[in-house]
Amino acid sequence: MEHQIINHFTDNDMYTFSVCYLYLNKFPRAYGHYTFVDRNNTVYPTGFAEKVKEQLKAMESIVVTDEEISYMTKRCYYLPNWFYTFLRGYRFDADEITVSQDQSGHLHISGEGLLWKIIFWEIPILAVVSELKHMVDGDMKSYDSEQEYEKSLKKGIKLIENGLSFAEFGTRRRFSFNHHELVIKSLIETNRTCQEKKGQFTGTSNLFFAMKFDLIPIGTMSHQLISFCGAIFGYKEANFLAMKYWQEAFDSDLGTFLYDTYGWNAFQENFSKKYAKLFDGLRIDSGNNFEAVDRIIAKYRELNINPLTKSVTFSNGLSTEEAIDIHNYCQGKINDNYGIGTFLTCDVTNVKPMNIVTKLTAVKLTEKKSWQKAVKLSDDKGKYTGDPDEVELAKRTLNIL
Repeated sequence: MEHQIINHFTDNDMYTFSVCYLYLNKFPRAYGHYTFVDRNNTVYPTGFAEKVKEQLKAMESIVVTDEEISYMTKRCYYLPNWFYTFLRGYRFDADEITVSQDQSGHLHISGEGLLWKIIFWEIPILAVVSELKHMVDGDMKSYDSEQEYEKSLKKGIKLIENGLSFAEFGTRRRFSFNHHELVIKSLIETNRTCQEKKGQFTGTSNLFFAMKFDLIPIGTMSHQLISFCGAIFGYKEANFLAMKYWQEAFDSDLGTFLYDTYGWNAFQENFSKKYAKLFDGLRIDSGNNFEAVDRIIAKYRELNINPLTKSVTFSNGLSTEEAIDIHNYCQGKINDNYGIGTFLTCDVTNVKPMNIVTKLTAVKLTEKKSWQKAVKLSDDKGKYTGDPDEVELAKRTLNIL
């Protein structure tokens, strides 16, 4: 192994920890099955699966440190002290993950286990696959750190000077750990040096870098929570139950709800005035951003809530220019902020970013229950994930054409 890619327990997205806490709190006996999806249908070089296995096996030596616990205790005030005792006892088990390559070179990865335990694999698997692919493709050889730093710095300055508040969301498809750190450093520099401080770099979804640079860890939930509720309890009330369980677990902290697991229409039928008031705002992760803003504003007004008291977080694969256009559209209508991922952490010269995800595809409530298929529909039809027959069942149930 040339080098170990994941070396820190908190080199993971913040939502991993918050959703893990909810699973422990509400569904401690639930099991999940995760499936790796490569939307580009990439053909990987011979032996790539073995390199992935080697990296995942190496993670078994990782434990949470006192420094990480101390930082989380300070910054993640919404997590109780007993959760940190749990983290001290957590160990990665590579036997939970199956990795293989077919004769065509396509990569197959899946994982299965208790949800609160196996959730910690989702982001590291993606980060490992992404960095390994760039390594074997030789992308590291032409990497110019000074050039990439300046490129990232210019992006941050442009965003801030145009009044945007934005966070970095790019762990899962980053070019490399080192490039990820370089991007964070450049964005911190923009906050210090930008002349027109209309906006700001607000933090990162990566808990390790948030700790290292004393930033705010940004993140609430992932689609898997709503997918879990849909698979176990039914698609029509999945969003309502997810909102209910979230509020019970976090008592109005972490107040941004990710609404698009089954599309807008399914969500808005579950979005009562109570939860519209309890949640600070919504996150848009698919579909047309401008149409989504109009729908959200209309819904708040229908509920007699002033949209200017709420916020929208945009995280739908944004570039700098796209984010600025959306920000201008939101002015005077609703508060806006941005989570920008791959465009920050893998916009490297002459490099094609990966288009990979890891999704929850089956769940069961306890070890004695039978498996139920889990799907994600979103507002981008091409991003449906899960068993095709179950996807069609969900669409029929929710009257999605």
